[in-house]
Amino acid sequence: MDNFLAIVPARNRRRADVPEWRRSGMPESVPTRRTLEIVKEVIRQDLKLSPDEPIPDTMPLLGGDLDLDSLDVLMLLTSLEKRFGLKIPDDAAQSGVFKDVTSLALFVERHPTAISEPVAALRQPSASVSDRGLDRLPHREPFLFISRILDIRPGESGEATWDLDGSEPFFAGHFPGRPVVPGVLLAESLAQLSGVVAASESGGNEGRLSHLDVRFRQTVVPPAQIRLRSEPVKRMGPLHQFRVEARLGEVVVAEGSLALHMATPSPSGPPVRDRSL
Repeated sequence: MDNFLAIVPARNRRRADVPEWRRSGMPESVPTRRTLEIVKEVIRQDLKLSPDEPIPDTMPLLGGDLDLDSLDVLMLLTSLEKRFGLKIPDDAAQSGVFKDVTSLALFVERHPTAISEPVAALRQPSASVSDRGLDRLPHREPFLFISRILDIRPGESGEATWDLDGSEPFFAGHFPGRPVVPGVLLAESLAQLSGVVAASESGGNEGRLSHLDVRFRQTVVPPAQIRLRSEPVKRMGPLHQFRVEARLGEVVVAEGSLALHMATPSPSGPPVRDRSL
């Protein structure tokens, strides 16, 4: 993976304490061909474009043929952060960065690599450990797949357990005689925990699953106590993206990412398309 500092020409580097993209009177420039090609590669992968699909430098990202929505932008920002080793502000999507491919590549080149605050400064006191956090969910039995909230740190993480003893009604029809925890319900439990984390930060109490990419590493059979964890990755408008993980003891049984569309109104941005499952 390329190192960001090796890609950016020295003339484009600035102090990390003042984000370049916020400067006024910035001289017009063009990104290097290398940066453009990497940005196009990320766009192609995230939007699942065919290898022969042309991506002109001046192709609009909002409107035009691509017409990215909020979820597309969220996923693209996350991929660019990972590829270039950046920390991109959540309000970047409203700053004209996504005007076209060139403006996005130029933003990447001009963006500092160390604008994030120390982790300790971002930590907030843990919410009280209680099951009352479940009240934030629009779910109730028998469609509640969290047994106990262990820890909620608004904007940082959430942990919970889902306890199963084998008497749950869905086991009667899911591999009778040799019950297995349904993967779709395990994914739902991670989404429910993410909803509690999102609600603790935004104040909303209702969300819809907009995107799910969870891989199941191991089969879970009852009885079991599944440890759930959810960490916010990025927020853009009503969309909240999370990195999620489920463990059985020390063994990871499921991991991946998901995005929730929370009902609380947010500042304007790219349109949000309903992709609920």
